[in-house]
Parts: sequence; structure tokens; C-alpha cells
Amino acid sequence: MLPMDTTQIVLLSVIIVLTIFLVVIGFQVFFVLKDLRKTLFRLNRLFDNADDLVGQVKKPIESAGNIFTAMTAGVGIAHLLKRGSSSSAKASTDAKAMADKSEDKKVPK
Repeated sequence: MLPMDTTQIVLLSVIIVLTIFLVVIGFQVFFVLKDLRKTLFRLNRLFDNADDLVGQVKKPIESAGNIFTAMTAGVGIAHLLKRGSSSSAKASTDAKAMADKSEDKKVPK
């Protein structure tokens, strides 16, 4: 074997220790990334389930909103029809009164 200085021995031992540390850290990083991947898949599945649940809750609420909108429109139409029928009844009463006045003027006394 070749004779080695103390600096070479220290340098070689530091290189070996650092290499072992880097290999151990590399394995730990690999396992952490593997767990992160599993966690992200679970989180994605959780978000999909939450989206389905929100969709199921949203449908009845939208239906109720549509019913209230339809009821509001129906009440508005009924109000217009009521106002229109009272206006036409008033107009027909006014027309009869005017006809009666014109007949009174035509009839000789």
C-alpha cells in the first residue's frame, strides 16, 4: 500500500462520511417524495368528493331559486292582468256613461 499523509487520511475519511450522508439523505428524500405523491393523490380524491357533494347540494338550491323566480314572475303577471282588467272594466263603464250622455242629447224632450 502507498504511504499516506495525515491530511490525505482526513480528506479521504471526510469524503467517505459525506458520501454516506448524501446516500442516506437521498433515500430519505426519495421516501418523502413518495409519501408526498400518495398524499397528493388522496387530496385530489378528497377534492373530487367535495366537488360531487357541492354539486348535489347546489342542484336543490338552484331549483328552489328557479321556483321563487317563477313565482315572482307569476305574481307580476297576475298583477298586470288584474290592473288591466280593472282598467278595461273602468274603460267600459266610462264608455257606457258617455253613450248614455250622447243618447240624452239626441232624445228630444
